[in-house]
Amino acid sequence: MERNESLLVVASYFRSDTLNAFVFGHGPSSPTLADVVMLTGLDISTADNSHLFDTKPSFKVETRAIGGSSGYIWKYRKTGPVSAKE
Repeated sequence: MERNESLLVVASYFRSDTLNAFVFGHGPSSPTLADVVMLTGLDISTADNSHLFDTKPSFKVETRAIGGSSGYIWKYRKTGPVSAKE
């Protein structure tokens, strides 16, 4: 199935990041798995067999060694002025 660009554009007009749903005249509506397939063309019927291959991840987040998620944030935080892009 090919991605339907015009349907994605139309759907983006009704998307609310605050509610994490599509907002229509009758109220908010969350997308279903069938909606995701229709909009993006992702393959949801094929099994994920990525665990069967002998590939190791290229990057591993070491959170236990630095004290969990707060330690990760403390270690990798950046200081200085915030840019307009951020």
